[in-house]
Amino acid sequence: MIITIVGGGSTFTPGIVKSIAQRAKELELDEIRLFDIDKERQDKVAVVVEWILREDVKADVKLTVTNDVEEAYTDATFIFAQMRVGKYEMREQDEKIPLKYGCVGQETCGCGGMAYGLRTINPMIKLIDDVEKYAKKDHWILNRYYS
Repeated sequence: MIITIVGGGSTFTPGIVKSIAQRAKELELDEIRLFDIDKERQDKVAVVVEWILREDVKADVKLTVTNDVEEAYTDATFIFAQMRVGKYEMREQDEKIPLKYGCVGQETCGCGGMAYGLRTINPMIKLIDDVEKYAKKDHWILNRYYS
């Protein structure tokens, strides 16, 4: 089985990979793919992920690190989406702008959550379209909402 983590450059990725890798045999896991549009950030996180797989968990799982949509999704069974569109710079705006207007400055609900959600619609639609094109026909998309 192949699991693709979208937003592979996230600092949450190493923990997610460790949790998955500890169950690699049970999951019949062959490969983990990290996919992110920010190559520089993803490459830094990939060093930690590689260490977790090889030294910490000692999992016999292939690791692929890519910025290519086709490579990321081809034959994947599970696609784990954890994208933060606009990164932390936009999260900060999601929290601060509502405060100016007397609203709750929280990025997971209210005005900030609405802005984050609206900003994520088009990239999520693209993800779904790309996954439909390349992944296994019985794939699952799992979405992790950031907080």
